[in-house]
Amino acid sequence: MILLTDEQLAFCRQCGFDPTGLDLTIMDRLFENLIEANRRTNLTRITSREEFWNLHVLDSLSVGIAAPELMTGSPRVADVGCGAGFPLLPLAWANPKLDITGIESRGKKTEFIQSQVEALDLTNVRVMNAQVREAARRDEVKEQFDVVLLRAVGQAGRMLRECRCLLKPAPQSKMIFYKTPTAIETELPEAQREADKFRLQLIESLPFHLPFNAGERQFLIFKYTK
Repeated sequence: MILLTDEQLAFCRQCGFDPTGLDLTIMDRLFENLIEANRRTNLTRITSREEFWNLHVLDSLSVGIAAPELMTGSPRVADVGCGAGFPLLPLAWANPKLDITGIESRGKKTEFIQSQVEALDLTNVRVMNAQVREAARRDEVKEQFDVVLLRAVGQAGRMLRECRCLLKPAPQSKMIFYKTPTAIETELPEAQREADKFRLQLIESLPFHLPFNAGERQFLIFKYTK
């Protein structure tokens, strides 16, 4: 039986997510499958169960602090550069009402994600093997998403230019970058210029700590207001 610690449970609730009643073994199966696949293909540097939960699952879900609708609503979401499936897979598990699409250019990683979509029966997930600039030209994804997520994918200003066409041009649509306070301090000037250029409101979330001193996290958010 998988049990979360009191600190992890408190963090889940901070994110607007109540794991009570959910099958935690689904994420544990993902961990086992990730470790097995990692022996053949470099998918992650994280190899311990505790790090997996704190640095993959709970970090993925932490976006609920900045965008509560991802934990309770049914927005259409894109995860750009989703790697081995984070935050894509934990979010799809935590909120089955999400319609979430992963966009990843590396074929071995999209193959792994697709295998987990099927193995874990995550019916609300799609994955595209494509560069984001190529994907953004496709009618089925161009200007189709209420929320675009980017985690560990590079400079916010540059990625905004590449990914903006995925975002639905409607009030409250938003692009959210998983960052650290140090990264935001470095990237903020260019990010603000790009936000002004495209008439987006730029918002910094308050920084917070992941459980068990697993690191500090902060979100940079580009939001349509009109």
